[in-house]
Amino acid sequence: MVPDDFGKGVVIPLLNNVDGNKFITDNYRGITLSPVISKLFKMVLLSQFKDQLTSDPLQFGCKPKSSCIHAVFTLKSVVDYYTRNGCTVTVCALEIPKAFDRVDHYKLCVLIDRSLPKQFIGMLSDWLAKCCVC
Repeated sequence: MVPDDFGKGVVIPLLNNVDGNKFITDNYRGITLSPVISKLFKMVLLSQFKDQLTSDPLQFGCKPKSSCIHAVFTLKSVVDYYTRNGCTVTVCALEIPKAFDRVDHYKLCVLIDRSLPKQFIGMLSDWLAKCCVC
């Protein structure tokens, strides 16, 4: 559905902390440089389907005007509210490395919004399946 080259990317390793040890691979994060034509195509798709591609208000990552700081503030506000009212609060966090790489992309796309056209979901799923980096 989409050209194979749409999924090709080049990963550039960036040091997370300039004061960190440059010889430890965990101190790096990868930034993927994607083909310009695929980015342009993505922008066109987003403009066409932006009304249907909404997320939960409690999602903080990969969302404009939202960040980790907003998630921490929300968590702190909830904990403060319940502790002020005499409740015990237990917090559990789960870190799943590379979780998005392990998800069935087609099912994920269907879960996003069932009103999305099947062709759009198929194209997005095909695109994600072709993603590879070097």
